[in-house]
Amino acid sequence: MKDITVSDIEVLWDKNQIDNEISRIASEIDSRVKNYDSVNLIPILSGSVMFVSDLMSQLENLRPGFYKMFPLIVKSYGNELESQGTKIYGDEFLKDSLDLDSPTIVVDDLMDTGETLLKVSQSIAKISSKEVLTAVLLNKHGKRKHVIEPDYYCFSLNDKSWVVGYGMDYKGKFRGLNYVGTIFN
Repeated sequence: MKDITVSDIEVLWDKNQIDNEISRIASEIDSRVKNYDSVNLIPILSGSVMFVSDLMSQLENLRPGFYKMFPLIVKSYGNELESQGTKIYGDEFLKDSLDLDSPTIVVDDLMDTGETLLKVSQSIAKISSKEVLTAVLLNKHGKRKHVIEPDYYCFSLNDKSWVVGYGMDYKGKFRGLNYVGTIFN
């Protein structure tokens, strides 16, 4: 792909649509975990920053002080357009950080190949006997390599187009857009 500018991006979902969907899944998550004393949230950095920030705010509005956050850095793409394999940074601290008697929700910007969420979920399942759930802004089926589906997602896309905005990037760019768009050139 050539160098991309904002004029090459077609909006798929605007900020209002995103907010409505995050509110919906926050309510669904809160209903599912209401019988626990707390819930661990594991955002995958850096893609999930915008999504987890808004999701955490919605969850805190529903049940203040109930959700605990423990971010991880996971690299799959770097500045490339194809996955370079998944490397998890910080998971060695989870055993000492997580409330192991509570469920865990792994939060990411999108599920694409499924590798990142699968590996992080497996890592958590090794140390916790409670369920490990996943929540993503975008469930993208075009490159799925693993038999895994997110437990919660805001939007779904069934093609291989490259999406940007709201945490998702193209070679490190456009991550901070307040909408989700596709590169159409």
